[in-house]
Amino acid sequence: MPTEKERLDVVEPTLAEVVTQVQLLTAELGRVGARLLVLERRLAGAGSGPDEDFDAVDDEITDVVTALRAAWDAEQEVLADSVRVELRQEVAEHDALKERRDAGRARLAAGRIPRFERDALEHEVHQLDWQIEAGEAAAADAAARLEADAAAAEEPWRQEAVVAGEKARVEIWDVAARRLERALAADRRLPVWFRVGVGEIPSPDPTPWVRAATALIAYRLEYGITTAVDPLGEPPSAGSGSAAWVRRTEAHTDLVDQLQSLRP
Repeated sequence: MPTEKERLDVVEPTLAEVVTQVQLLTAELGRVGARLLVLERRLAGAGSGPDEDFDAVDDEITDVVTALRAAWDAEQEVLADSVRVELRQEVAEHDALKERRDAGRARLAAGRIPRFERDALEHEVHQLDWQIEAGEAAAADAAARLEADAAAAEEPWRQEAVVAGEKARVEIWDVAARRLERALAADRRLPVWFRVGVGEIPSPDPTPWVRAATALIAYRLEYGITTAVDPLGEPPSAGSGSAAWVRRTEAHTDLVDQLQSLRP
């Protein structure tokens, strides 16, 4: 039967290896914890470096911003696709009412209709006349807007500006991503509007935070937002129906949803 010393001689090497592994893991956890602390301070804007200016329009992005501004001007007189569809439907429905009324009038003029059918048809024509008259102004306005939209959309300079704007919109997103990465890597102090907008990084997955932060920077650069505290500036309105304002309103709505999703 093994003595106590013999049993200890067998256990001690294993125990020593376990102790060594625990010490290594403790040291590694300490290093990871320190890195996470630094990262959290950076993402919270409490960097030790100089202030970061995400809104700066410098030589790096002057051409991109110029293209975005030109696209904005070009799309002011062009309808958004969704608005164009609604206006076309409005005109088509009004034209359909006229066709039904004209067909009813033709049947009445042809004669040889039983009295009860004639009475019903006359009532239907009368109702159609009323609906047509009530919607005449709106349909005429819709047709005029579609005509102006078609003329504007055919202008070469607008077409070129819109295409260039689509390319610039991709580029401004890349610029925003680079600026965010650079600011975090350099431990710079982040703007108040940025901290108000995205807050501190959530855990365990920072991906939504990074996506929202990048989108926020890109939005401000594209639309020239320079407010010191309010992340998004004044809410836009899509009431005009122009492609420029509808696009901005949709981007604003999407950003608001993203930023709200970051709230605990």
